[in-house]
Formats: sequence, structure tokens, C-alpha cells
Amino acid sequence: MADRVVQTAITTQGAPVSGKAAVDLVHDLLRRQILEGRLAPGAVVSQAQLARDLGVSRSPVREACRLLESEGLVDARYNYRVQVADFSLADLEEIYASRLVLETLAVSLKLPKLSQADFTEMNEALGEMRAGAAERDYDRFTIPHDRFHRFLFIDFGYRMSRQIARLVDHAQRYRRVYTTQTPMAWDVVLAQDTRILGAIRSGDFTTATEELARHLASTALAMIALIDPGYEPLLVRAAMKQVCRDG
Repeated sequence: MADRVVQTAITTQGAPVSGKAAVDLVHDLLRRQILEGRLAPGAVVSQAQLARDLGVSRSPVREACRLLESEGLVDARYNYRVQVADFSLADLEEIYASRLVLETLAVSLKLPKLSQADFTEMNEALGEMRAGAAERDYDRFTIPHDRFHRFLFIDFGYRMSRQIARLVDHAQRYRRVYTTQTPMAWDVVLAQDTRILGAIRSGDFTTATEELARHLASTALAMIALIDPGYEPLLVRAAMKQVCRDG
């Protein structure tokens, strides 16, 4: 269950790691495993077993699990166990509706400040995405995808950038399933990001912002349809009407 690199960091850097440093390491380990799908939705984890695996006391494990619960990534269970939060369409929809509103606001203000160097790096990220898509390699595809989108909100403002980044992280759990189980997803995402960059290059920031909104909304709607075709995504549709001229 434990990540080997982080486990080594916790147990073999000279003096035993404790206190806040241990809490941070355990939190980061578990958070990454949940977001990357290595701890599956619904999995039950023993805090005592985690402490033994990582060579730390139960205190940092307990605190790390409390932080994850505050993020909505785990639910407390009886007997010092936690359960990885299951997939929830309400959660998915709230994540994407929030992203629609916050990211389009950030983008509308950030785009005029993008430099030629930013354009070059975004274009390079698209090239890496194409290579990852051709190999159907999720990590090779999604790492440059996330880098591409980070240019659209990074340094926008500490609080908002951090909030957007957390929403993007939480979307990973759902997006991984959608991308790996939907053959057309790779090409659809590439085409959408290509249109976003094209609009930015032409100086049409309104179109670029709306293309981003459509990209987020279509991804959310496709994931919802994959999980439950009968679910009515009222929140996503309301967010789209708010940020796009044509809804």
C-alpha cells in the first residue's frame, strides 16, 4: 500500500521523522495514491497498519487522515479505519461547476498577460500530449495536459490559484477513469486544447475563455454519462449559462 519513495523518506533520513514533517509526508503519500487511483474508491485503510508500514507512530497517520477527510477524500470509519471516498456524481458535478466559474474568471484576466515564451511552452505541451495519446499512455498524456492548463491560472492570485489547483487535483480521480475507458477522449481533449491555444494566439480572449468553458463542461458531461446516463447535471449546465454567451 505504501509508496516506496515516500516510505524511505519517512523512515531512513537520519533521525526518525516526526511531528508536522511526518504528518505532511503521510498526507502527501495517501493523497497522491487516492488521486492517482492506487487506493481505489471505497477502499478501507487501517490507520494502525499504515503506521506500521511507514514506520511512524499513529499520531501523524491520524492527523493526515483528518486532513484528507476535510478535503472530502476519505470518510472516517469505526475502529481507527478510514474509507477512501467513493465516486459521487454530485461531487464530480460540484468540482466541474466550480472549475467552470473560477477558471474562466482567472483566464479572462490572465490571457492578456501571457508571453511568447508561454505560448511556446503551451505548444510544446500539446506536442507531448499528442505523443502520449498516440501511445494511449495516461501519464504521458495528462502531465503535459495539466501543465498546459496551469498556464491559464498560475500566479493569478495565491488563494484562487490554490483553490483551482485543488479542484484540478480532485478531478483527477474521475478524469482517469473517463480517459482510459473512453477511446475518443484522447482526441477530443487534444482538439479542444488546440482550439483554446489557437484563440489565444489570435488575441480572441473571449472565444478562448468560452472554449475553455466548453472543454470543462463537455468533459464533465461525458464522465457523468459514462457513470450514470440518467443523471441530470443541473449544476454544470447552470455554470455554463453563467460563463458563456450561448450557454
